[in-house]
Amino acid sequence: MTTNEPKFTKFKVQSTDVLQEARINVLDEASDEIVWFKERFLAEDEIIEHLVHSSTSTVRWIIHRPGSKGWYIRIRSPSFPPGVFIPLIPVPSKSPLHSDAALSFKSRTNPTAMASTSSVHSYPPTPPAIPTLSLSPPSPELAPRTLSAEASASSAALLSKSISKPRNPSSSISEFILAPAVTPPPSTRESFFSRAINVFRYYEQDISSGYSFSLARVAVQSPPPYAPALGSGSKPNASPAPPIPPSSSPSPLSTPTCIKALPVLTFTDLTSTFTVNGSVNGMIQLDKLEAEMLGVEPSFWVAVALTYLDFLEDRGSYLASLGD
Repeated sequence: MTTNEPKFTKFKVQSTDVLQEARINVLDEASDEIVWFKERFLAEDEIIEHLVHSSTSTVRWIIHRPGSKGWYIRIRSPSFPPGVFIPLIPVPSKSPLHSDAALSFKSRTNPTAMASTSSVHSYPPTPPAIPTLSLSPPSPELAPRTLSAEASASSAALLSKSISKPRNPSSSISEFILAPAVTPPPSTRESFFSRAINVFRYYEQDISSGYSFSLARVAVQSPPPYAPALGSGSKPNASPAPPIPPSSSPSPLSTPTCIKALPVLTFTDLTSTFTVNGSVNGMIQLDKLEAEMLGVEPSFWVAVALTYLDFLEDRGSYLASLGD
């Protein structure tokens, strides 16, 4: 990407006027042309959604969600082997990256791809080789099989595919976090009157932000190399003491730290509070440099963003299903 090119690619997200269609259009901000659209189908036990490339009418991504009971969100490409998908899962409460309504997923990326041409986006992401999360209930077509059998089949399919066509050795598994945009609360050092005013403003901003969120890559930061600290009682001219090996029990500083990198994508909810329930109006902003660095086609990030937007809108039903 040259310095003259914009840093972000922006897409408008708009729902159609016919709410029964449950169709969401994704338009190029500059031309207002529909690039992708998401349509919904109701199966016997599932809600199935397709992200379709508008100009070619090609289904790029398929999203599976439960129709009534259970909790799962699965994204797959038509090119994936049968039974292979990318699950979106809640971030554990003990995770340092946990926040209210945050979801995470893992995908294979190609981080060394830095080409400036559009061909870099032809690489579709794939899920990790061995699914490790137990999702209940499974999709209807996978119900007769156990999770272990499904994992074995997925691993075998990916392994046989990698043998016939070796993967790029530079590819890796990356983790991503989806989390709502939250405005920081007011400072506790302010006066009572100032805090009251700021709380009201914070409430207003929280309402106006609606379902705004970000999608960020998780970066693992390695700890600095071990170096013994100089004791306070040591003499400046004394000979240096021999290095002390690290303790056998890992210290907190020796543990790699997971941090969120700059967002790959942000969604700004522009939906008016007075619109009909189910209407969507917002803006997707995709970081071009980060997306090119990961080597994943833009339609994947758009599919994940629209899926998470549905999750935030239907979060109440998801929470209810967890209690079943």
